[in-house]
Amino acid sequence: MRKTYYHITSRLLTAAASAILLIAASSCNDYLDTTPSKGSSEVLDKSEQIEGLFNNSENFNTKATLVAAECDDMGMTTDLYDQTGYLGEDFANGLSFDIDAVEAYPYGDKVWNNLYNKVFIANLVLENMDEVEDLTADNRAKYLAQAHFTRALALWNLAQIYCRPYATSTSDTPGLPLKTSTSYEENTDRGTLATTYKFIYDDLKAAQQTAPASIDKRWWVSQPAVSAMLARYFLFTCQYDSAAVYADKALASNNATLQDYNEIGIEKESIISPDGVSDSVTYSDLYELAPNELADYQENYFSQYAEVESGIYLIPSESLTALYDTDNDLRYRLFFSVHGLWAASLDDGGDSRMWHKFHHYAYDTDLIEIGPTVPEMLLTKAEAEARLGKVSEAMTSVNTLRKARMDNSADDVELSASNQEEAVKAILDERHREMPYLMRWADIRRLAYNEVDYDDVTVTREFYEVEDGIPNTYKITTYTLPVRSPRYAQPISDIEIKRSGNQIKQNEY
Repeated sequence: MRKTYYHITSRLLTAAASAILLIAASSCNDYLDTTPSKGSSEVLDKSEQIEGLFNNSENFNTKATLVAAECDDMGMTTDLYDQTGYLGEDFANGLSFDIDAVEAYPYGDKVWNNLYNKVFIANLVLENMDEVEDLTADNRAKYLAQAHFTRALALWNLAQIYCRPYATSTSDTPGLPLKTSTSYEENTDRGTLATTYKFIYDDLKAAQQTAPASIDKRWWVSQPAVSAMLARYFLFTCQYDSAAVYADKALASNNATLQDYNEIGIEKESIISPDGVSDSVTYSDLYELAPNELADYQENYFSQYAEVESGIYLIPSESLTALYDTDNDLRYRLFFSVHGLWAASLDDGGDSRMWHKFHHYAYDTDLIEIGPTVPEMLLTKAEAEARLGKVSEAMTSVNTLRKARMDNSADDVELSASNQEEAVKAILDERHREMPYLMRWADIRRLAYNEVDYDDVTVTREFYEVEDGIPNTYKITTYTLPVRSPRYAQPISDIEIKRSGNQIKQNEY
């Protein structure tokens, strides 16, 4: 791995030096600036270099993975594929839940590399903190918190992709390589899932020790951001008392606020369908946000987005669409873009829609929030309360969110439940409506291992048989991902395994 880490080191330090110049011009805009090309190595010994590393979005944002195609929200059909004639291998392998093709993908794994880049950045800062010449006590505290939080969040995202869901029964299954230095020779053995989760928790608690009390720049850690991630951690490990406590701590912040979707407008652009029909495609005002507005979006405790790569169409499935009150739910009106398929040169023969929420115009990619948000905390609090038997409190929490998502002229839009099971199911449906695709995938995984089975999800779809990443249009098959399937842990690229000298072991299927 020596060559790989040298490339990362020189590139990141060059990025830091370049980003410093950008910071002087605009602290918000560098959040989504492009990392400059590789240059010579530099010594990390100035605060502005650390600021540059943490302000640069290529090292901060992450990539959307093939899990966007795997989850039950993906509505790609054989008819739509017939129109495209092509799908990226990641997309096709995700739709078919492939194992061998993902492991053998010849171009490596951009998601794995991107997230371990973040771990490397965190370790680089932690290792060199004492070498920084102009370090103040306040900056030291802030940088320590940012490094620990960055590493924790990167490892969390990795664990939701490459490891089994956390439970007592899975605690001894393989975890992640836990890099704590920038050394090329550091052991990359995966250890256990229990060890990985403890490491993430310890990093979050370390961040909590020195994080600033309130939110300043939303891509820098704060106490509310740490509380929000701890709430997520405790929900996913079925520690509902603690999940509710930390969700409340995050919600107490005055710097992150719920946006009323009644205040968001819809933009229309003229378009011609693949069949030559003239109409318009719709996008919400959120889709038009500038980079600095994305970075500072009011609902975020910590702004982090996954970039949906070109060729991955976020086509809502019938099951996802059926969850919405299509007359009154503003999430349907705003984000299920009318004639969105036309913009991708596709047509389903009717009122075609694509899911669009945020967009990165510099790279022409759709974005999905994966950082902790106010809506997530309301839903976390509601679910934790429901699972603790506090049905009335749970419905109050979830309806706080729902009020900001439903047309304010509609009647009877609040959710209700008469018992614990009804409350949990209603809250999970609301969570699904609020956070489809990537968070949905993480939820399906965890729900299989909690204390009840009435919330289990089996993912099933019909599509062409995929062979070596290529759909065979002569054969349709039914793909099923059962509850607790080992395939919920994505295969690790064979390239990464070889780079580790075979220290990293593949998941067992």
